[in-house]
Amino acid sequence: MEISGAFLAVILEAILSFFLIKRDNSKKNIFLILYIVTITLDFLCEYFIFSFGNKSTFLIDQYPSSFRLLKGPLLFLAGRYLLNYTNTWKQYFHFVLFFVVFICNIIVLFIGAESQSFHQFYLWIFKLYPLYWAGYLTVTLVQQIRHRNKENAFQKLFIKFIGFVLSLVILYAICHYGELLDKELLRTIYTLSFFIQFAFLIRLNQIDKQALNIQQKTENITVIEIPNIMIDAKKNTKYKTSVLSKDYIINTNNRLIELLKNKKIYTKEDLSLEDISNMIHISKNHLSQCISEGLETTFYDLINKYRIEEFIEQINQKPDLQISELYYQCGFRSKATFYKYFKQETGVNPNDYRKKILEEKTIVQPM
Repeated sequence: MEISGAFLAVILEAILSFFLIKRDNSKKNIFLILYIVTITLDFLCEYFIFSFGNKSTFLIDQYPSSFRLLKGPLLFLAGRYLLNYTNTWKQYFHFVLFFVVFICNIIVLFIGAESQSFHQFYLWIFKLYPLYWAGYLTVTLVQQIRHRNKENAFQKLFIKFIGFVLSLVILYAICHYGELLDKELLRTIYTLSFFIQFAFLIRLNQIDKQALNIQQKTENITVIEIPNIMIDAKKNTKYKTSVLSKDYIINTNNRLIELLKNKKIYTKEDLSLEDISNMIHISKNHLSQCISEGLETTFYDLINKYRIEEFIEQINQKPDLQISELYYQCGFRSKATFYKYFKQETGVNPNDYRKKILEEKTIVQPM
């Protein structure tokens, strides 16, 4: 197949993949959709240059498309989204190089050979492109492997996808700079390899869609009344459709307990399950499941238990302080919630506990 035919085939396949993935409108796939759009624009630019350049790939090498500089950041951000990292305005810094080179691209196309020094600077940027591309892929792959969840089918396939693309980039660089293959043949093979990438992306979308359907079916179940005798059975079957390994649950709970003990984040009164899931880089559902199955409690019961322990430690050191002042410092929003959990943990109310401490201090004071 000639390079022009390969360009057209990949462009058509990219457009088809775009509509297949976009149809499901999943937020998780937004960066992957943008990745497909970027590939399409990149190959459209190359096909345009090839067609109006006497069917020569020489001009493609002289006027490389700046769109390829978006591919690395998009896959990197897709990986961060998968790991539940909080993306802020700082994520836009990943696209700075693209905008700089895009402007250079426009200038070079208009001034051409009139500014050889500027043109050489522009081409020098693209000499470093393989390192730039491979760097983003490597960081993304390492992040995914470090925080991999063996039960997450989407992540497992995403790791394989990133590994495939990274291997492809390395092999292309070796063949290109080692002159192991004819440049036009190498470019054709590399272009056609995007068919495999699109197959990965479509399969990722299917996995995401299956998980979403299971979640929606679970959420749509209406529970009218649950007899007390069925409560234990419900606890045992709640996560039946998403079983996590014992090691994963233990490891997650150890990280959670370490975070609570060392950082004392439970003193933040509006602390949520999502906040902690972002800190330890797992999904809210998996964190909730680990707490339920591994610690046999709920998220809020666990957090309030640590708040009560903090309150007891503080009031033993400073029994003269107002109770309301202390429980707010420990993270409780309301008096009712604090009194409920305190009585549950100690068997007495806070006033009696404080009174007992003051009496003990009075007794042990030297005469």
